[in-house]
Amino acid sequence: MAKHPLLPFMEAHAKALHTNIKDLTVESLKSLFGHVYYIWRTFKPALGEEDGLKYYGNVWAELAKLGFAGAMEKFALKEVKDLPTFGKIVQDCFTGVPALYVTKRNTKSEHVGHVLWCANPAYGPGDCTYCRHDYYRQEVYLTYVYIWALIDEAKKKGLKEDILVELPSGRCRDGAACACQIILRTKDADPDRHLPEVENRFVDLEMGKQEPVAYVLKKQKRSFEEQGPASFSGFLAVDLIAFIQLFVNVKPKAKQIYLDLWKTFPPMWVKEAKIDLEIGKVKTAQDLGAIIVYCQKKKYLAYSVEGDDKTVVLTAAADPFVQVADMFQGPKAYKEALVAMDKDFIENIFSETKMTKKAKVKIKSHIAKGDSQTVIEITVK
Repeated sequence: MAKHPLLPFMEAHAKALHTNIKDLTVESLKSLFGHVYYIWRTFKPALGEEDGLKYYGNVWAELAKLGFAGAMEKFALKEVKDLPTFGKIVQDCFTGVPALYVTKRNTKSEHVGHVLWCANPAYGPGDCTYCRHDYYRQEVYLTYVYIWALIDEAKKKGLKEDILVELPSGRCRDGAACACQIILRTKDADPDRHLPEVENRFVDLEMGKQEPVAYVLKKQKRSFEEQGPASFSGFLAVDLIAFIQLFVNVKPKAKQIYLDLWKTFPPMWVKEAKIDLEIGKVKTAQDLGAIIVYCQKKKYLAYSVEGDDKTVVLTAAADPFVQVADMFQGPKAYKEALVAMDKDFIENIFSETKMTKKAKVKIKSHIAKGDSQTVIEITVK
């Protein structure tokens, strides 16, 4: 199988972050599905449930377009002539999430697929039960949005028949369900035809202590080198797509809502950093610098740090957010928001470490501004 075109991109960042493809794949999957969750948690109060769900749904629609294009290239397809071909594309898009997707029926008039395991919700964040339920009850609807977007893309490639979509069960919404059922029918299908039985099994229990994605990739007969680049770039692409939705639909509020999204993470990451780095009360610039580097690494930014107790300088030679924005020709406003977010992100770290009145941050250069490297100076009184 041909090497994934984004594998060198991922390998370069794995090296800079002192990790490997397997571990970076797992971490980026967690980041990806945590990020989509927090996008929804940020969009809903900022925009209201109706518009929040609409623009969040648009993020998934854009991801569907990327998945569709990848499947067309993978199968060397120029057009989508019928439902069986489209069903094959749907399975490939779900497989790449990654998900364990089993095609139970794929005829001229009906496609039935069972999703036995999906990275969302398996790799979603550990939040309070109510908030997660509020989110996941939307997810089956968003699966409709995702599939409708795939159908729209197929129509552009020659699919003439109208496709009806049914999702009788979804594991994120229906906790006791053994599979998500994906049913696609043409107008000639018999809606009363008996559906394939959903097997009474829970793949999650079968995994035991194995890393879930390792188990799933083995079942798919795929490698971390095949999955990893899509997961790593997917996290970064989701951030870009979410900003674009704000920029296009609520431009005056876009920057602030984006900053609010990234305010989510310092409270969680600073606690982790202080434990892992064995830093109790933060007193010096070196303490702060170490915590900031730790939190930036959670964003897949590799910073070096130099300095003393009063001043430290953080330096990064690459920025994957900017690189992915360039790949997708993201708007200039996104890069401007990245700079603002970095400053705001660090100031929120100050807040979490009770250093707001003692520390200052100055961004001396930034890759998002076109500079060759990002240089950030932290000073402590």
